[in-house]
Amino acid sequence: MPNRSTAGAGPPDVDWDEVLAEVVSTLREYLRIDTSNPPGEEERAARFLGEILERDGFAVEYVEAAPGRMSLRTVLRGSGDAAPLMLLNHSDVVPVQREFWDVDPFAGIEKDGCIWGRGALDMKGMGVLELVVMLLFKRLGIVPRRDLIFLSVADEETGSSQGMEWLDQHRPEWLREPEYALNESDVASLNFLGAQQPVFPCAPSEKGPLWVTLHARGRPGHGSVPHDDNAVDRLVRALGAIQSWDRATSIDPMVQRTVDDLQRGRAWGDWRPDAEELSARHPSFGALLRDTISCTGLGGGFKHNVIPADARATLDCRLLPGQSHDAFLAEMREVIDDDRIEISTELRSESGASDFDTELVDVIRDVVGEQVEGAIVVPLPSRGFTDSRVLRRRGVQAYGFVPALMDASLAAGVHGHNERIPVEGLRTGVQILFEVVRRFTA
Repeated sequence: MPNRSTAGAGPPDVDWDEVLAEVVSTLREYLRIDTSNPPGEEERAARFLGEILERDGFAVEYVEAAPGRMSLRTVLRGSGDAAPLMLLNHSDVVPVQREFWDVDPFAGIEKDGCIWGRGALDMKGMGVLELVVMLLFKRLGIVPRRDLIFLSVADEETGSSQGMEWLDQHRPEWLREPEYALNESDVASLNFLGAQQPVFPCAPSEKGPLWVTLHARGRPGHGSVPHDDNAVDRLVRALGAIQSWDRATSIDPMVQRTVDDLQRGRAWGDWRPDAEELSARHPSFGALLRDTISCTGLGGGFKHNVIPADARATLDCRLLPGQSHDAFLAEMREVIDDDRIEISTELRSESGASDFDTELVDVIRDVVGEQVEGAIVVPLPSRGFTDSRVLRRRGVQAYGFVPALMDASLAAGVHGHNERIPVEGLRTGVQILFEVVRRFTA
């Protein structure tokens, strides 16, 4: 065991092959715990992570928002010369359609240089990287100037009512402590948006979720006698109006800064696209230029020859940072233009933005530049919502930063079939994350 040291004493001697082996074995075991949400049932995952931490001498706190919906927290105490840094992750995953997977999504299989399984990217892989960083600090005897907080929460995938939002109400002291936090976002990519250099997104903000249900009511009747008060027809017209709704593009300052940084670094060689050109070529980027709406569910009717009295559709709306949810809903009502369509909200959460010109971002830039030749760090907002929004409401400087470098085709596997993370990406990720945390807490 190395001598006890401070975080600023220079890079310690670490056997990264041994560390990578621990990351891989831990992640494979973690992926075998099915925390598909719904129902979540994250207690097994929390106990799994907690037992690992406890074996290395950490004191772990567990809380349940509801039976089986468990989150955990541990703290590595530093000198207290600066406010804490939080390493945040969630233990739940989205459900799978097993018939479309090439492997068992909950077997934690290592194949073709990757670890396969639901949650490998979102976000059990990053959770294990954060876990191992905590273990390394403990084993190396590093005393940071900032406390390090490890927080693994339940229920991120369905809006956090049993996770981060619950903690905000019932354990607010847990969320008041940190000055900075690192969490999930787009992963580092070897060819992000077709760039010819490695790109590490660092998200200071994110789009706000607004999950909406449209409920149409009409007159029931026999299917052989059509009439003009059919609830399903009414819903189809409403969805058609929404689909043709021309929502203006708006370039967030951080999106523009990302494009400018990539152009300045000649990431695309002689091609110097603007945001609109990138949007046309890469739909994932286009989602950052406008409020988006995806129809994610339709329901209505119970028999082939019966006109039903009601019909429903669910919409996943994601609003640009700073956009008003109330204004968006008011405009949606105007677009639908039908008083018989009821609009209800299932989830709404607005989020502010963190500063991008901070000490932590400077450290991330320095470490990435040193460890990955030609790499660039960009302030790309997250298209999806994360638990960072809750911290930002409390004034925490929270960033999405996942330094597990990989090909863009693999990075696109979040929530998809055959989700997997490359082993070499995990190696890059743990080395960069450890050095960022070590140097920032020096």
